[in-house]
Amino acid sequence: MLKKIVAFIVAAYVPTLAVLLVGCAEDAYTPQITGSVPALRQDYSSYRRSYNTYKPSTTKNYSSYGKVETDKSNKTTVSSPWAPPSKIEKNWKAIVIHHSATDVGSVASIDDYHRNNNGWDGIGYDFVIGNGSGAGNGEVDSTFRWTQQKTGAHCKTDASNWANEQSIGICLIGNFNNRKPSTSQMASLMKLVRYLADRYDIPKTRIYGHSTTPGHTTKTDCPGKNFPMSYVKTNL
Repeated sequence: MLKKIVAFIVAAYVPTLAVLLVGCAEDAYTPQITGSVPALRQDYSSYRRSYNTYKPSTTKNYSSYGKVETDKSNKTTVSSPWAPPSKIEKNWKAIVIHHSATDVGSVASIDDYHRNNNGWDGIGYDFVIGNGSGAGNGEVDSTFRWTQQKTGAHCKTDASNWANEQSIGICLIGNFNNRKPSTSQMASLMKLVRYLADRYDIPKTRIYGHSTTPGHTTKTDCPGKNFPMSYVKTNL
């Protein structure tokens, strides 16, 4: 009887625990980060998209991603909320794309996990794009790392730590080993990457998935086997 009770408890709770392990699981390392944000966890527990919210128009398939909001005359007006404070803005050199490897998630949930499980001073990414489970489908949220232009904690590389120091980390909620990103997520990602690449003069050759980032030192297939990286680069 006792064995049956134990088996029931394990079956009931293990899937729940797995969902809560958000963020690239391979990134359990100590990043080179300075400073602390004591109130950050409290702020994110009731997080609202006050700095930037972008809701893309719905598209039906990947073939239309390259055509989503490419009017350069309107780029500054539409994208300006993503511009960091000019006095502290860094000259970013690359972009690294991730998936959360979970079905649900948000800035708040990833921030909580990175604090409590990795011992960091907050979420390691610069931007998070929701999938409708925990955050709006296709909604883009900038994190404290972006608004404060802080060193990232999203892609450990060699001793230089260049990817965290010089690249912008974008995390899409979802496990793309199991499925593709939503159309809304991809529309938002394309818009965000275009904006960042144009602002910092980042070429296509310096837009990476986590697993293809030069010098990365973790064993990972992030952003997942079903993430269309070739499409992103082709349609910038």
